[in-house]
Amino acid sequence: MIWFFIKKNFFDGWDNLISIILYNGIFLALAVLGFFSTGAAFGLNPVMGFASVFLFMFLFMVFVFAVNQTTAKYADYKAPGIKDTFLEIPSVWKDALLLTLYIGFLVIVATNVMPFYWHLGTLFGVFLASLVFWLLVVAVLALQWYFPIRAQLGNNFKKAMKKSFMLFFDNAGFSVFLFFYFIFLLVLSIIFMSIMPGISGFLLAYNNAFKLRLYKYDWLDAHPELNRRKAVKQIPWDELLAEDKEILGPRTLRGLLFPWKD
Repeated sequence: MIWFFIKKNFFDGWDNLISIILYNGIFLALAVLGFFSTGAAFGLNPVMGFASVFLFMFLFMVFVFAVNQTTAKYADYKAPGIKDTFLEIPSVWKDALLLTLYIGFLVIVATNVMPFYWHLGTLFGVFLASLVFWLLVVAVLALQWYFPIRAQLGNNFKKAMKKSFMLFFDNAGFSVFLFFYFIFLLVLSIIFMSIMPGISGFLLAYNNAFKLRLYKYDWLDAHPELNRRKAVKQIPWDELLAEDKEILGPRTLRGLLFPWKD
């Protein structure tokens, strides 16, 4: 399943490369504009500076949500236009605001609460700092599932967040793999100056991972007579991925680079 996920994600990204580069260009422009605008705002007034930071974080997150809706369609073999992405904004801005606040809360905990406990200089302080650290790790790993759940299931913020934690605890190993896959994509993004795979590529990966992972739950729901704990070790992935493999076709990297040789 993991190998097919990597293959599918690569070719989905390749098939929509122009759009992905365009969206990443917009992300980059928003980041640059936000950097200089907030810098100027802090020069005038600290309150204006913090307000500017929050405003640009929110605007950035709104576009993340809009592109997330689009990459979910890419994962489902659809090709929505750029106009469709911007039309998603009215339906996602509220959840974007809530997630901005949530991420802001996590950042405050990571930069203030955890160091505070650590610098108490006591064994109990170290224990509390370690506890906060691992809670943050779980929160970050679970957050990977939030975006695809929001896009593909249409749940509101509270339900999507709750399901993201449930999905993490039920797929902890794959969630850790997905995080390292994100690190790999992040390194590629740095090499290519955030143009690809970039944020759009991250969102596509999360949506592909969730789409394929859902097959597991569809199969388990179709076989309620099985012991769930034992059944998860017997998931017939070849059977469940058969349709996607047929749609994707026998594509190879060699055929992509040298199509005249196929």
